[in-house]
Amino acid sequence: MADDDHDHDHDHDHDHDHDHDTPSGAEKETAEQRLAALLRDLGELHAYLEGRGRHTYDLAQRFLENARRDTASRAFDERQATMLDYQHYIWHEIAGLVNKLIVTYGDEASAAAGEPPADNGAGTST
Repeated sequence: MADDDHDHDHDHDHDHDHDHDTPSGAEKETAEQRLAALLRDLGELHAYLEGRGRHTYDLAQRFLENARRDTASRAFDERQATMLDYQHYIWHEIAGLVNKLIVTYGDEASAAAGEPPADNGAGTST
């Protein structure tokens, strides 16, 4: 009897999986809308990360300028500038990875919709 129950469960699972193999138009549209929203959010994240990178770079430059002017705090200012420069690098590395996702999945979404690939500013980095 256990084998009969197992076969019945398997048939039910098979029917259930088959229903999801061919999404209805509404489900497909929802997936496309979710992908578009995700790509927009990634674009905002990319812009935020680039902004953080620029900000830390600017701070590093200020510390370096102060190190040249004020010999009493030179060692501290130079360490701060080095730390901020490293943060600048990290922010831009992460932004580059996020942009790679935008380009990769944005182009796939455009291709699926029959649109030409969008220019996401992949080459614009500070």
